[in-house]
Amino acid sequence: MTLRYKIHQRITYRYEGPVRSLEQRLVVQPRSVHGDQRRVSRRLSVLNATPQRVDASVDAFGNTVVTLNIPRVEEEVTFVISSIVERDAQHGPHLEPGAMLEDRRLLDATPLTTVDQTINRLADELRASGLTGGALASAANSCVHNALRYQHGATSVHTTAAEALARRAGVCQDYAHVLLALTRRLGLASRYVSGQMLGFGGSHAWVEVLVPDAGGNARVLSLDPTHGRATGYEYITVAVGRDYADVAPLSGTYHAPFAGSLTSTKRVFMTALGSDNSTDSDVRAIA
Repeated sequence: MTLRYKIHQRITYRYEGPVRSLEQRLVVQPRSVHGDQRRVSRRLSVLNATPQRVDASVDAFGNTVVTLNIPRVEEEVTFVISSIVERDAQHGPHLEPGAMLEDRRLLDATPLTTVDQTINRLADELRASGLTGGALASAANSCVHNALRYQHGATSVHTTAAEALARRAGVCQDYAHVLLALTRRLGLASRYVSGQMLGFGGSHAWVEVLVPDAGGNARVLSLDPTHGRATGYEYITVAVGRDYADVAPLSGTYHAPFAGSLTSTKRVFMTALGSDNSTDSDVRAIA
């Protein structure tokens, strides 16, 4: 059976006055293919402004990146993004080439995932358990889940894994960064995942750990440290990278004669469309 999902996002930026030369980068449309997931369609509309250029490209990790140049925005610009994704409910394990196990991008610490004494201690305790491969990754996932409490406002997008762990609090990206720091310290190739989750609302983040497969491939374990479990069909991957900085959904620059602040809002709706025979009347709103 094929499962279908529709992701609808409405992102609005409001400024204190007219701005010019807005360069906007969006990493919000799902990858064309990821494991058992396949993007069927994608659409982007811009309201209240006229883009001079819209480019879609694929980055070094295979993510879809849209960049826009808008010469002038009076006070507000809105991006409306819709994507339809299919997943094969009977698909086998998610496999990657075995060479990915040695990919330094997935093994080396980044500024957001640098280890400290506490992370080193946790890694030593996990090693002492004698676990390896997928069992070790799952144990690390549980460890991170139990070490943090979910709390908005305790961290920012610049908070490192070590800082979040010291505060014992954070949001999904912090849970992901701590798990990445830990699994990479354990020698497990790991990548940050940004995406959507049915019932969660808005964006979510988790981690994929790659372990050896009997056939010489890398088997992908998708783990959600925020909820302390493996992911399932309620998760839709948008982008993967070394950490949040690689896959930030929204980023950009603009010029303005004032030094005021920018206000932004984001609304995300994810809908399950059922099987591949679904029609609009079958739509069931989840979030």
